[in-house]
Amino acid sequence: MAARGHPILTPAPSPPFIMKRYPCLLCLLLGLLVVACSSGGRDEARQPSIPLEACRLTGGVAAQCGELLVYEDRAAAAGRQIPLNIAVLPATGSSNVVEDDPLFLLAGGPGQAAVEAYAQAIFLFADVNRTRDIVLVDQRGTGESNGLNCEVLEDETLPADLPDDEQIALLDQCRLDLSERADLSLYTTDAFVADLDDVRAALDYDTINLYGASYGTRAALTYMRRFPERVRSVVLDAVAGPELVLFKHMPRDGQRSLDLLFERCAADAACNEAFPNFRAEYEAVLARLETPQRITVADPLSNKPLDFELDRDFLSQLVFNSLYSAEFQGLLPLLVHHAHETGDYAPLIVQGLAITSSVSLYPGLLYAVTCSEDAPLIEAAEAAAIRAESSFGDFSERFTTICANWPRAVIAADFREPLASDTPALLLSGAADPVTPPEYAEQVAAGLSNSRHIVLPGFGHGVISVGCMPKVVAEFIRTADPAALDTTCLDELQPPPFFVSFAGPQP
Repeated sequence: MAARGHPILTPAPSPPFIMKRYPCLLCLLLGLLVVACSSGGRDEARQPSIPLEACRLTGGVAAQCGELLVYEDRAAAAGRQIPLNIAVLPATGSSNVVEDDPLFLLAGGPGQAAVEAYAQAIFLFADVNRTRDIVLVDQRGTGESNGLNCEVLEDETLPADLPDDEQIALLDQCRLDLSERADLSLYTTDAFVADLDDVRAALDYDTINLYGASYGTRAALTYMRRFPERVRSVVLDAVAGPELVLFKHMPRDGQRSLDLLFERCAADAACNEAFPNFRAEYEAVLARLETPQRITVADPLSNKPLDFELDRDFLSQLVFNSLYSAEFQGLLPLLVHHAHETGDYAPLIVQGLAITSSVSLYPGLLYAVTCSEDAPLIEAAEAAAIRAESSFGDFSERFTTICANWPRAVIAADFREPLASDTPALLLSGAADPVTPPEYAEQVAAGLSNSRHIVLPGFGHGVISVGCMPKVVAEFIRTADPAALDTTCLDELQPPPFFVSFAGPQP
């Protein structure tokens, strides 16, 4: 649950019908030349029990890589094993400044692989990496940790507007295929955090710091619940607390984000002058698409033509995807106005498709987690009432239909309970986030007695990359003191200006 990178429900490249029917979930924002794993006197005292070898991550990032075998069935401690893919970026500073507690980066989705997702975003943690190792672990079911990919969803010959029942049938076939090599009831958040603690122990770290983005915050909070003595500090970016049920409140939270955008445009002199009827034009475009229209656009990845039927539901979900990013929010008034005035939907569609194509996601892991942890908490009548108050289409109905045949794991009784902790915590929110608005972070912060919540007005989902935020996060991890944290450099931050024409913002 990313200033870019909004995960979709199938890995990119994927057939466009999946982009149409199954919108973004939670995601994260998202080189360094590092020294070998042994760095000064500090690392000579640390004795990992697994071998690490020099490797290169995506983009040429130098790291030390290894794997740790864990049982798929942790309770039985027998049977099939999973090789957890691990990458360590050793601290780059001299031995006299390097600390013993690393930073573990937890990816979003659920379904993103940390090694893949963070390799291009390591620069955001360069200040942290000077004094601390950074550790990336592909969650079981992602990346090289027995990635649960779905070959049936990667057939490029599938039509873009495959009917719903055929789409759901493909996802059910994915479930059957994956069940031949994985017990899907054993791929949960609790299993993941238990794996993480095994990695911590195998790398010989006593305590660790956590940074989680979107779904990664759910994992971080679960780790804090299960292993409180092991966490020195935690940063939660785009907070998905125990109260958040994936898909259930997305129409409401997305509508809130869209309403904030309408209001921000109306209050902005340049945007209001160029698009004084932004809200009305958007509603008119949706009304026009009550009668579907045949559309052909260029695929933003391959540039091949995509031919499909555009309807209200599809367009609204593409708009929802655009709300993840403040940069793309700044384009929406122009793109909606263009579609309203000309009937040309291509720029609006391509922007939405580009976002959904930007990050790989492992759908088997996504459904293994959410069909057990979220789907049982969605009641049809309540979900319909939430949807009725929003301009966005269905999110939960198709999700629960897909989950009907997926195995349900036994979830711990305390998994959804509010967490009480005095661990130093920094919570980050974009005020205009369409999936994890600040209210979820406030609910989590209520139980964190040593925490601070920073909200950036006008920004979307995940704010680690905004302005001086990397330095603020680095300072918090250095001191583990949220109360003393100097955040004045954030005070003047403004979301990107609105585009008033295709030439760009007003000069």
